[in-house]
Amino acid sequence: MRYSSFLPAAFFLVVAALPGPLWAPPAATAADWPQWRGANRDGRVPALPRTMPELKLLWKHPVAGECDAGIAAVGSVVVAADHDEGHDYYRCLDAARGTETWVRSFPNAREMDYGAGPRATPLVERDKVYVLSAFGEFYCFDLKTGKTIWQLDFHKDFDVAKEPKWGCSSSPLIAGGKLIVNPGGGSAPLAALDPETGKVLWKGPGGGPNYASFIAGTFGGVEQVVGHDDTGLNGWDLNTGRRLWSINLEQGDGYIVPTPVSVGGKILITDTHNESQLFAFGPHGAIVAKPVAKSEDIAPEVITPVAAGDLLLGLSHALVCLDANDLSTLWSYKREPIFKRDCHLIVAQDRGLAFNGRGELVLFSFDRQGAKILGKKKLCGQTRMHPSLAAGRLYVRDGQFVYCYDMGLAGTGKSANDGDSGK
Repeated sequence: MRYSSFLPAAFFLVVAALPGPLWAPPAATAADWPQWRGANRDGRVPALPRTMPELKLLWKHPVAGECDAGIAAVGSVVVAADHDEGHDYYRCLDAARGTETWVRSFPNAREMDYGAGPRATPLVERDKVYVLSAFGEFYCFDLKTGKTIWQLDFHKDFDVAKEPKWGCSSSPLIAGGKLIVNPGGGSAPLAALDPETGKVLWKGPGGGPNYASFIAGTFGGVEQVVGHDDTGLNGWDLNTGRRLWSINLEQGDGYIVPTPVSVGGKILITDTHNESQLFAFGPHGAIVAKPVAKSEDIAPEVITPVAAGDLLLGLSHALVCLDANDLSTLWSYKREPIFKRDCHLIVAQDRGLAFNGRGELVLFSFDRQGAKILGKKKLCGQTRMHPSLAAGRLYVRDGQFVYCYDMGLAGTGKSANDGDSGK
């Protein structure tokens, strides 16, 4: 078995006097961040502070080096991927103290543009965590101990000739009791696995891999998985893996990174080459090939927009707000410098967080008329990861540490209108 394990001695203590189990797997809630883009894979959280909190640093934990993968946080556990010049690491930390519960180490001295470490955000589901390396090595760990339960290799198990130029980047997804992975090409461009055993339940047809993660939902009355291959956008029946539809899209330099966004039963796609397009669905899960709306004002290279009610927020050298129904532009906020660079977005009701590659965080309010800056703070050094917000704690990382900040969600007592505004 290809793994090494470093477990603290405390895990091997048996406390016979205590009745019942000593550890119970956390059950993910809307306040957790168990996967890419949060509980519902949409960049939304139940609440954000009304005004900029102190953002007290609760703890920081050292890491081996830079890594693009996001952080998963559920209940009392935090799972982060890590990488140095010789190894990939997967670390489980205590959410309250930042102490290491377990760490797994795998040799990886290979090279790749933008680093050879994992890109995919770990997925925490009940008592298991699923992780993916940039080279297609997929592991299911026991969340309590870090022990490998099962593993797959996309090259060997799905006949994938080689990994994408910039690595396997599609974060794993659980939907309808199935674990959805994107080997890309070979015998399984898309596959559904049994989360308990790794057994292949179905293989879906398609083209080679792309870089955007997949989503699942009910569209046109049919439960389906939606995502990009190297030719365009596709939908697969969640129960059978049958490809329901496919739309060819311009690939530009050969990649699409932003995740599709579910918007009121429709699908929004955004990228540099295709800009923003909103697609509707007909009966039996079939997509309508002609988009119902387009916009040139949000055309990101890597950043996925977020939907907030009837609004869409995205970045194009400014914070841009579109009407979610027809993609008309409502406003563009240009005064805050952070919005002129790529920054990841998290929203709740009429509040948003923006976090950029320099480790800077902005809290803002928004509505159909505009946005107001409520505060700004630098949290870490250079980074490309998406921040994670769970149970009132914000997790970010750079090449030195994972940082945990208190978001002050107990209440701030100030008006939502205290802040700078402008377009």
